[in-house]
Amino acid sequence: MTRLATALGPLVLALAMPGAAQADAVSAAQQSETTDLAKWEGEWHLPPIDRSTPSALAEQIPEAVAEYRRELAAIADNPAPPSFVNTIAPLDRAGRRLRRLMSVLRIHLTTHGTEEWRKVGPDLVAKNDEALAEALSDPALFARVRAVYRDLPQGTEDAEQARLTELTHAAMSRAGAGLAAEDRARLAEIDAELARLRTQIAQNLGREAAVQFTFFDNSARLDGLPQPLMDAAAVLAAKQGREGQFAIPNQRPQVFAVQTHVRDRETRRVVWQRWMDRGATPGEFDNRPVAARILELRKAKARLLGYPTYADQVLSSRMVGTPERAQAILDANWDAVMAADARRVEELTALARADGIATIEAWDRIHYLDRLTRERFGIDPQEVAAHFPLPAVRDAFFAAAGDAYGYSFERLSGVPTISPDIEVYLARRDGKPAGIVYLDIRPRPEKPQGSWAAQYRPAGDLAPGELPVIALHSSPPPSAEGEEILLPFEYANVLFHEFGHVLHMLASTASYNGTAALTVPWDFVEVPSLLNERWLLTDRTLDRLPHHLTGAVMSPAMRENLRAARQYERVFSVNPEFMALALVDLKLHRAAGEIADVNAFEQEQLSERGFPASANPTMRASAAVHIWSREYAANVYTYLWSDILAADLAEVFLRAPQGFHDRGVGEDYFETVLSRANRVPIEQTYREFHGRAPDEAALIRRFGLDGGAATE
Repeated sequence: MTRLATALGPLVLALAMPGAAQADAVSAAQQSETTDLAKWEGEWHLPPIDRSTPSALAEQIPEAVAEYRRELAAIADNPAPPSFVNTIAPLDRAGRRLRRLMSVLRIHLTTHGTEEWRKVGPDLVAKNDEALAEALSDPALFARVRAVYRDLPQGTEDAEQARLTELTHAAMSRAGAGLAAEDRARLAEIDAELARLRTQIAQNLGREAAVQFTFFDNSARLDGLPQPLMDAAAVLAAKQGREGQFAIPNQRPQVFAVQTHVRDRETRRVVWQRWMDRGATPGEFDNRPVAARILELRKAKARLLGYPTYADQVLSSRMVGTPERAQAILDANWDAVMAADARRVEELTALARADGIATIEAWDRIHYLDRLTRERFGIDPQEVAAHFPLPAVRDAFFAAAGDAYGYSFERLSGVPTISPDIEVYLARRDGKPAGIVYLDIRPRPEKPQGSWAAQYRPAGDLAPGELPVIALHSSPPPSAEGEEILLPFEYANVLFHEFGHVLHMLASTASYNGTAALTVPWDFVEVPSLLNERWLLTDRTLDRLPHHLTGAVMSPAMRENLRAARQYERVFSVNPEFMALALVDLKLHRAAGEIADVNAFEQEQLSERGFPASANPTMRASAAVHIWSREYAANVYTYLWSDILAADLAEVFLRAPQGFHDRGVGEDYFETVLSRANRVPIEQTYREFHGRAPDEAALIRRFGLDGGAATE
């Protein structure tokens, strides 16, 4: 899944995601005296990563918060009648210094970790969040915004200004700016506490993972694990004082490698159970009481804002509109997905019987699905990975963006970064500079796990001479020392996915923060990235990914087998693991009563729904960061809805002469949908590109879940 560090809404600045980072060796006091970290200099005006320290940001961010509040006060106190020029536009610009500083902080927090950054990060994030909440709920500002809004379409020069006015008014209404003073004060308290608790959820998981290892003293317990991963496990055990043993950290790449390759069922079970128990062990890292408090606060917030549930509040600004419709979309796909999975489990069970296993458990699924796809489709994951060396995959997603949209990417040198393995590129479109892209796509011990995209300077927040600044972060499995990383297919796919987010941000032609790419309804945000995955398995892309040793291109048979296996496995949103997570998320945020243990509630809901015992949710509720994030709470269904939209859009490309690489269709999609960001309602841009509203059967059609021919 994607984790996006971004800005939401016209007045909401870029938020720091919890994490950790590295301290600069230079004296913090000296740096704070000599370096203004909001001043981005050099040819491309890039973040001064090499000069930033925790203490400098701890001093400068509160100052920037105060400056932001002064800017807001000046707008609110303006004696002139409210207008777009003196109210809406300056509101959108306000806080640029704070946004720059928070971007610097976020870069550190999400790329490299030390205790020093962990100490200062949460408090600075909370100060930022508090200022944003105040801005959105300020009654004096809202009175001026409402006056401009009520005068529409008068007072604006173009459609984007009118759109920004509408979005600003809607965001402030949802934030409670129209409430009485007592209710606004209570809402501010709730939001401040929620910000701290969201940070705590993620920090608990990160700190827990840092100290959780499963040790094995016999290499036979890990039989089947590729030798580079076996060697890495031995090195890690030695670092933990267990020389001669093997350590599997409780982190996704290593856990899933064990599930895929290790033959010993007990090993798979132990490693899997630890993975699924994240955030649910009594003690300092237990997320269950934190989650319970978050749910309590979200209910209170919804009631203050006049909504029956938090799900109603959140979905009022999404494409689907209501929790009832979101539930209906889940229900419409649930039976088809579970029926298809039951057939699959029968096949997995038949394969497992040869190993003496009569019933498939959750820790068997990945292993036997991998074996089935290898045996049925002739897929050797290591042979496939030999075609996906990390630099070649990077060049391939660059090239695909060139085919479809006219982009090229030029490596820059001398740009300060957290680590020397981070690459920085100047993106050009049809030869013209379009943005700066940071690629942080190599694993580091101190780097948080996962993959995500972030915008450090969005298109709507540019000073003269500046370009958008965007980053792609990922932590693929490490290679043996001195060897290039060969990506398993799923990690190559993740990079194409995240690069879709990069392209969405890069393409934006918005003139304002409030109409930028990631202010589109949140259940559309994933669509460009899900669509971008489709370029990976095209013949043109695979031709660009020869075997890293022999130089031979992937054979036609391997290509067809890989596509057939992909078709069989399906995207994760039409598998039971995701359906469970999405269902639980909606149920949690629609429930009327108190929920003390989110994992117990989850189990009750899944049992009532007849969820198969052979599967687990993608993440249990105590570890499901999406459920507790601001962006995905009450709308994890987004991935299913977005997959439906992406499948629907893909059909337009599939009809083109050059398929996904067709420049004509690519140009149309770029100009009509991608580049317009939120300048125009996404429902309108979608209709203009496709010629109709979304077809909710597109995903079922893509995978033939209704018994028809698949459109993959």
